[in-house]
Amino acid sequence: MRLGSGSGLQWLGAAALLLAALWLRSGLLLLAAGLVALVAGVVALWRRFGLSRLTYERHFQQNRCFPGEPVTLTVTVTNRKVLPLTYLVVEESVPVALEVESRRLHFQSRARGRLRMRFSLGWYQRVERRFTVRAARRGAYRLGPAVVAAGDPFGWAEQRMEVAPSDLLIVYPRVVPLEEVGLPAQRPFGDLASRDRLFADPLRFAGVREYRPGDPLNQVHWKATAATGELQVRLLDPSASLGLAVFLNTWSYERFWEGDDADALEAGVTLAASIVGWAHEHALPVGLYANGLVYGWGFSLHLPPARGDGVLVQALEGLARLQTGSPQPLWELMAAEVPALPYGTSLVVITRQVGVDLAGAVLRAQRSGRPVTLVVTGPEAEPVPELPGVRVYRVGGEEGLHGAVLAE
Repeated sequence: MRLGSGSGLQWLGAAALLLAALWLRSGLLLLAAGLVALVAGVVALWRRFGLSRLTYERHFQQNRCFPGEPVTLTVTVTNRKVLPLTYLVVEESVPVALEVESRRLHFQSRARGRLRMRFSLGWYQRVERRFTVRAARRGAYRLGPAVVAAGDPFGWAEQRMEVAPSDLLIVYPRVVPLEEVGLPAQRPFGDLASRDRLFADPLRFAGVREYRPGDPLNQVHWKATAATGELQVRLLDPSASLGLAVFLNTWSYERFWEGDDADALEAGVTLAASIVGWAHEHALPVGLYANGLVYGWGFSLHLPPARGDGVLVQALEGLARLQTGSPQPLWELMAAEVPALPYGTSLVVITRQVGVDLAGAVLRAQRSGRPVTLVVTGPEAEPVPELPGVRVYRVGGEEGLHGAVLAE
């Protein structure tokens, strides 16, 4: 016990009253000394055990959603001891992109607010509260850290503890029909692989290569793996493997240190999600690549072309986690990934601007036998160089993708 603390002063006051009562032989002072000692004991008790065996938990009813969908947040406080808690305050840190219905957040920073909650718990009591949360935009969000403060009934002693952040809430980007964002509904990316096969066994073997993270396990070539000692996968004939590979450029300008155009990035993310959804709907293999930091995953988004519901879910989650800040330019990512794609795979490159280096990468991909569609999300003032053989769409501005998606 420190003499400068509140309880220390109370004990000193009780001792002084006791000495005065004994010196003056005053029953009233003796009673006062007993009351002060009692209060000091209660304060010391709360100070020592107020937060012991106390748990604060929160979880989302579902950890995956789309923007605007209601998600139930459950907050639970449990007091597992005999000592009741008449004063308990929780300050939860909440990203500003998450709206808590019927509650006003207090300012914490430009990116986060504070949700303040008060509780009163008896012995061995559990209190549960539910809130409805809606996300304004895609992203990966955590609540917390939270600060829990408990005090004695007199408000003299207070204990604080910090609770670690919650589990992630993944908010997928919107998936919208392509015609709503300025792309043609019919054959937007030219001739792609037909779902009708001309041969009894369309998955014709064309060679092997080293396994890469993300390759489907059903393409592993086990004999070649046993012979080389390293995991190998089959290369399929192009007629059986054609599909889409979407490349998203997170750089708003030709050099990443020049800044960000947040609207153009969000528009590009929505467009990439919509194209992946379109390919999934048409049963086409689709892959997704982006030169942005992926929260919890790594320094770039790398999902090789494949089919199935899992491909769509993984692509949406990757886009939800996607952030800016990667120093890798898209043309370097294309140089590394395009040669590994099956011959004839159609590429869709989404970018706000087209600099000299990116234009060169697009032309090299086009000349390698992989048709390229370029989708520019920047304003009309952004020039696009001549790209022979490349299909070019402009979807930026208030009348295009920005107006259709960002206004929602």
